[in-house]
Amino acid sequence: MVVGLDYDRLRAEAVDIGEDRAVTVNKRSLIDKQLSRYSRPWSTLRELIQNAADAAASRVVVKIITTPSLRVPTPQSDDPSAHLKHVLHNHTVNKWVIENNGHAFRPEDWARLQEIASGNPDEDKIGAFGVGFYSVFSISETPSVFSGSDALEFYWKDNDLRTKRLKPRQSTDTIFQLPTRDGTSSVPHGHELFSLCQFLTSSMTFVGLQSIELFIDDWRILHLQKSTADPLILGIPGGLNKTTPGRIMRVSQITQQGVQLEAEWMKVLDATASLQSGPGTFNSLESTKKTVFSFFKRTAGPTSQGNVKPVPDVKSVTDQTVQDIVATARHKTFFHVNRATVITTVDRDLGTEFLRLRKKSPPKSTTISFLAQSYDESAGSSLNEPPVASKLFKSVVPDRNGHVYIGFTTSQTTGLAAHLEIPALVPTVEREQLDLNSKHIKTWNIELLRAAGLVARISWSAATMELQGRLSKYPGMNDGKVLAPEELQAVLPAVKWK
Repeated sequence: MVVGLDYDRLRAEAVDIGEDRAVTVNKRSLIDKQLSRYSRPWSTLRELIQNAADAAASRVVVKIITTPSLRVPTPQSDDPSAHLKHVLHNHTVNKWVIENNGHAFRPEDWARLQEIASGNPDEDKIGAFGVGFYSVFSISETPSVFSGSDALEFYWKDNDLRTKRLKPRQSTDTIFQLPTRDGTSSVPHGHELFSLCQFLTSSMTFVGLQSIELFIDDWRILHLQKSTADPLILGIPGGLNKTTPGRIMRVSQITQQGVQLEAEWMKVLDATASLQSGPGTFNSLESTKKTVFSFFKRTAGPTSQGNVKPVPDVKSVTDQTVQDIVATARHKTFFHVNRATVITTVDRDLGTEFLRLRKKSPPKSTTISFLAQSYDESAGSSLNEPPVASKLFKSVVPDRNGHVYIGFTTSQTTGLAAHLEIPALVPTVEREQLDLNSKHIKTWNIELLRAAGLVARISWSAATMELQGRLSKYPGMNDGKVLAPEELQAVLPAVKWK
């Protein structure tokens, strides 16, 4: 440090008389090195499914369009299973197509799509950073979007990303088409196919979607359908302080809603599921990282992660385990979601900083939801449950440690056998961790977690009151009778007896 140098004066002079130059951005480097690089498998699908949920879609269809092999001829057999095996093991991926039936893009939506980091200003929508869409460039050099009567084509001109607007025929759906770079990536099969199906199943947890379908060409590999019961209002214990210590969040109401999730799958998954190395392999999406190390990345060319060894492809055991791999099976799982409405009150400083960092104001109200499974729901789900269904639904209903969701799962865990969703939480850009760096954002996030504690307390109280109601109806219970285990089991199904 130079003694006596007035840095404030020098800076003022530089601002007044120094050379003025704009900071430029190499768009290709920015996208290739940062915006399209996600650590979690299937991140591109996560972003596009979240886009569908934000557009109030009820249905998402994922299609993998393949290119036939020039070296291995198509089987002459009329056996559909033989043809599907051929596609899985010999075709390559031509493009991914993701469709949803949500609201068509508005002019402001098209404008944001062409501006990096221009997030959704709607305070009730999860998307905020405006960079999630650019994960599609991990798959494709030339993605295109069709919605309503408009379409947008992306293309590169040297290192500059350009777009062209088109006016195709009216589309009832919003469609993202992602042609692969060189068309040489293999069709997902084995571990990769099962990982993809498990990811899609887990995508049905908190989002408002009612249906997700996965196709490989014309083969519908997986169909998920969700239905919900009418919500019931849970009572809030008298005397419970419903406001958080920082007085930013107040729980106003909590409901409980039963959910049924049905999966129908082709039995090709029965073979791929049998490839797991042991119990719990598919217990969470994190466990698939080494297996699939982002299948999408293979379409992006060489990776700089030279210390990561690719997992050898596992030879299909279909021939030995399942002969008719195009036959279908189905199963249902049951769970419930406790959802609270939370009213927020922020001071000027927090509101100003929130707007500066998020480019949107804090929501005036938000929701906090817990997803769990009672013993009754678990018993109904496990009745005649095939092994494939158990593995598919493993990430939907946690049996030990749930995850924090911000629309989709993050790496943060709950420490409970329940998932927690707080859409108003502010995450890091990749949406894997909570942002606890900025002073005001940290305050906001901590207050939301405190509110989640209140919701958990109310949920626990409602469960114990239900149990008390069951026990009070049992003959002799009010006289102090001690119930035998077989008697208790009739009113306490949440306990498993040997």
